[in-house]
Amino acid sequence: MISELLKDPKKADEEKARQLGGLKGAMPAAGVDGQYGPPSGGAAAAASSSSGYTPKPVASLLGLGGGAASGHYGPTPGSTTFVEEKIGVPNGVVGFIIGRGGESILSMQRRSGCKVQIQKEFEMAPGSTQRVITLTADTKDSVDMARGIIEGMVKEKMLEQQQKNASSGSMGGPGLGAGAGGAGVDPQTARMNQAIAEGHAVVKVQVPNADVGLIIGRGGSQIKMIQDRSGANVQIPKEADADNPAIRTITVTHPNQGGADFAKQLIEEILKEKQA
Repeated sequence: MISELLKDPKKADEEKARQLGGLKGAMPAAGVDGQYGPPSGGAAAAASSSSGYTPKPVASLLGLGGGAASGHYGPTPGSTTFVEEKIGVPNGVVGFIIGRGGESILSMQRRSGCKVQIQKEFEMAPGSTQRVITLTADTKDSVDMARGIIEGMVKEKMLEQQQKNASSGSMGGPGLGAGAGGAGVDPQTARMNQAIAEGHAVVKVQVPNADVGLIIGRGGSQIKMIQDRSGANVQIPKEADADNPAIRTITVTHPNQGGADFAKQLIEEILKEKQA
């Protein structure tokens, strides 16, 4: 047959037309835009919607986009009753709180159910060393848990910095503020200096020198209670005031003013109980 087609061009053209006709019948028709297969709209769209499949964001598929079940952290959408609290943290520890790829802050929100929003660096007040973190949730327990996690992370980072300072004899460290201590400075004073350098609120409380033991408590139980409840750092000097031996001035530091004032209130309540 091949030799016949080679000798007769007309037969060759007819055979070619026949074979091409068979191929066209087996292929889907092309539209004016050259598209093969089902049309892009109309019936195709209806078929897609009837399948019940809804694409999900990658973050949702990985479990990183929200709360444990609803993909949402913080107050219930539309809720008008929620708890909000603002706390301040040293600018230098914000990266530690966020974590690599946001893993720390995501874990914190997942554990507490509290939404954690960190102030952007360019929003900080001029000269401030503090970043404001806003905590919002349906319950106070969720806010308290998130705040406790953050404060624990701040303390961990500050302790790490103090250990570095102690080993190197330096007066501070990058990111956490300077003037935090140094060689020859006792740890209590170093902690107070560190907090002041970071812009923490500072409150002075004058107590009778004879009553300092009440504030400390048996085995340090009272001062531990004050610090645990308020989140403040309470520094009691070893000696009475030089200009008034009957008074000892306690220094309270806290990332925000409300926490420092609350610690002062707890100290004053202990003194009032003695008088009652």
